Amino acid sequence: VLVIFTPFCLILVSYACITSSILKISSAEGRHKTFSTCSSHLTVVMLYNASGTLIYLQPKSSNSQDTKKVLALICTTIIPTLNPLIYSLRNKEAK
Repeated sequence: VLVIFTPFCLILVSYACITSSILKISSAEGRHKTFSTCSSHLTVVMLYNASGTLIYLQPKSSNSQDTKKVLALICTTIIPTLNPLIYSLRNKEAK
C-alpha cells in the first residue's frame, strides 16, 4: 500500500501546487496551454497508478488470471507506449 499510495499522494500534492501557480497566470491562453500540458501527464499517471492499485489490492477471491494479465499488460506495455505518443502529439513539428 505504501509503494502505491505514497508516490500517488506526492503527485497529487505537487499537482495542487502546480494548479495554484497556474491559476495565478494572468493570460487565459497561458493558463489553457499549461493546463493542457499538465492534464496529459496527469492522465498517464492516473492510468498507471489505477492499474497498479488494481493489481496489488484485488481481493484473492476475485483474482482471476485473465484479469491479472490484462492489468499487467496495461501497466507494463500500454501506458509506457502512451507517454511518447502523448508528448509527440504535443510537439508542433510532429503535428
